[in-house]
Amino acid sequence: MATRSRSRNKIVVLADDLTGANDTGVQFAKQGLKSLVLISLPDSPSELEEDVLIVDTQSRALSPAEAYEKVAQTVSLFQDRGPFQTLYKKIDSTLRGNLGPEIDALMDVCGFALAVVAPAFPRNGRMTVGGCHFLGNAPLEATEIARDPLCPVSESHIPTLLAAQTKRKVGHVGIKSVLAGSDGILDAMRRLSEDGREVLVCDAWQDDHLTMIAMAAVRLDKPVLWVGSAGLAESLPLALGLGAATADRMPVVVIAGSVSGVTRGQVAMLRQRADVAYIEVDPRAFLKPDTAQAEMGRCFQAAVNAVGTGKDVVIVSGHSDEVVARTIEEGRLSGLTPRQSSEAVAGALGGLCRRIALHAKLGGLVLTGGDIAVSCCRSLSANGISVIQEVAPGIPVGVLKGGQCPGLGVVTKAGAFGAEDALCKAVDFLKLFRISPGADTAA
Repeated sequence: MATRSRSRNKIVVLADDLTGANDTGVQFAKQGLKSLVLISLPDSPSELEEDVLIVDTQSRALSPAEAYEKVAQTVSLFQDRGPFQTLYKKIDSTLRGNLGPEIDALMDVCGFALAVVAPAFPRNGRMTVGGCHFLGNAPLEATEIARDPLCPVSESHIPTLLAAQTKRKVGHVGIKSVLAGSDGILDAMRRLSEDGREVLVCDAWQDDHLTMIAMAAVRLDKPVLWVGSAGLAESLPLALGLGAATADRMPVVVIAGSVSGVTRGQVAMLRQRADVAYIEVDPRAFLKPDTAQAEMGRCFQAAVNAVGTGKDVVIVSGHSDEVVARTIEEGRLSGLTPRQSSEAVAGALGGLCRRIALHAKLGGLVLTGGDIAVSCCRSLSANGISVIQEVAPGIPVGVLKGGQCPGLGVVTKAGAFGAEDALCKAVDFLKLFRISPGADTAA
């Protein structure tokens, strides 16, 4: 296992029941942060060695006033902050409990000016769209949660639900902002904050949306109270730069040589991320020896410079129908068939991939299009790919066997295949999860 990152930025999590405390604690633990769920509170919590302390306040079924008091008293033990720089309010992913009063208690005691609320947990069927919370395909109030014997929830629209429970103004980061990526989310958060909104509810219907929300919120010019289920908790270490997953995560290079419109859409979504460098290759330059070397050098230098700053890189060749048509025509004028032009471009991208992989420390490669994948693997002299699992249905991840980069993680994807977030998921997988190839794949 990777060496665990140590940081003075410790985390306090307040949950309202024990199962919630545990399922949130494990999100931090599996990313290399030493986590402790406290059954009883110690006199000096700052002396504990764990990175994450999770406290069960047992306040879900209390009255709103009792819940406020219980949470306020609990967090006051950490009021001197010490090494505890991050506070996470774990709420139920089906919105049961005293959400508003407990948020108010934490903001009152700790002085937070802003709370970021994202209770979604998409892979467990909890999604927020248009401010409405869904359990599976049904709005929350249409499920059994509305008939819960202790904590029924009869309102699916989270801003409405919270507005009735908190004394603070509630804002909503909606669909369009989320589709615009971390930058769009950040812009929405700033606008809402400037408008006096203190509790910001965020839409999220895919797992990577939670990562984008966390990445946006850490860029705000003020500390925030994090409010969410186990889903947002899983994304938090990455955003804060904590844990084994972030300590040794390295940039990923995506080579998108496919001319498919599907791949172009996937590239467009990936480009929305602030930490992604986008490089457009001029494929026509690769058709002639006198221009190929200069274009190769330009793209190589741009990629290495970006990786050196910690950015992921996406390299594209067929980025528009016009570029593809011009490349085919350029090849025809040089006596090449369309197939020969395609092979020349794929070969050049394979060589570019090799130069980057040998000169920069990478977390992995994402290769789209069969010709591109073959060219890149052959350029690295790999004997094969040891397939491990799927990033998404039909999109495998594995490690290179043999060659010049044995054990390097590789995701391959057919050009006209996959959902719009397929490349985002592939990059996140290679960055967030340590791939163990077993025996070091010698040539």
